[in-house]
Parts: sequence; C-alpha cells; structure tokens
Amino acid sequence: MPIEITGQTTNQLSKSQDDKKLHVIPDNNKSTPSEKETGDSSTLDKISLTDSAGLLQKIEAAIGDAPVVDTQRVEDIRRAIATGNFEIDATRVSEKMLGFESRLNSKP
Repeated sequence: MPIEITGQTTNQLSKSQDDKKLHVIPDNNKSTPSEKETGDSSTLDKISLTDSAGLLQKIEAAIGDAPVVDTQRVEDIRRAIATGNFEIDATRVSEKMLGFESRLNSKP
C-alpha cells in the first residue's frame, strides 16, 4: 500500500486516518520560485512511498518509544546485590567479552 502525496505545492500536508494517505493542501497565498519564473504550477506532482517505507516508519517509531534500559532488570540486579544473592559467572562473562571483541575485529 503506497502512501501518496499529490497536489499543487508541498507547503502543507495533512494525513487522513481513514485512507492512510498524505494529501497536499495547497497554499494559494504563496508562490514557489519555479512559479515565479514560469508563471504556473504543476498539478500532476505525485510522490509514492512503498510498503517498505511505511514499515520502516513504523519500526522507527516503535524503536523511539522503547526504553533504552530495562528498568525491571536493573532493579532485580540491585536487589540481588543488596541482599548478597548476586552471583557472577566469570566464565560466561569472559566468553561474552571475547565474542564481542571478535565481532568488533571481524567487521570491515
């Protein structure tokens, strides 16, 4: 489902929730530099975004809304440290560090 932008100018855009399309609302009080030079404007301008672009916009919004830190996990670890129940697996930590280093070194 492409998102279409059509109209005379790109001065104002409105998004309709019903048809999921962006429509240009022409601003008839202003003229663009090309209109000043030629004296007319094109009413056939059209931009179409693919489904992939719409999906990318949704993903970007979801990532922007996600918390950077898992606060519940942080609180659980704090409680475990405070009560003396937090255990560190040195082998697991070293394996993770070596894996991270090898991924860093393998990327161009």
